[in-house]
Amino acid sequence: MEKYKDYETLAENLCDIHFLYSKDLSNVFEQHSTRGEEAALFWLSRLESPVSAGELAARLGITSGRIANILSSLDRKKYIERHRSSRDRRQINVALTDAGADHIRSIYKNAKENHISLLKKMGDENANEFIRLMNLAIQTASEMTGA
Repeated sequence: MEKYKDYETLAENLCDIHFLYSKDLSNVFEQHSTRGEEAALFWLSRLESPVSAGELAARLGITSGRIANILSSLDRKKYIERHRSSRDRRQINVALTDAGADHIRSIYKNAKENHISLLKKMGDENANEFIRLMNLAIQTASEMTGA
């Protein structure tokens, strides 16, 4: 790759990567959904206490209807349990069950192993630079959207 390119050309390259290689990238990075059931389980595991469906939907960036479907599916699988809030009886809070915690630990372990393989293939210097740049991209995108 050339040392310097104008931003329009760089943006075209990024679009090409995004559109042409998203399947390849998703096979490595996102074998599991980042917005569906597994993402909901991940957030529930990180939050450590029961949360409302609305809070979970906001963290995932999805609609209330979508989170309702996800929670119904997770409930059928016995990965979550629902309880009425003691502060507001109209609000239902959601928490992981032991089965849900075990499931997301397994998913996370598999994803981590895939990432380790990718990073090792990149080599130490490139892997560290890649992570640094991914963090910078996330921080910059977050600043741009005001998140």
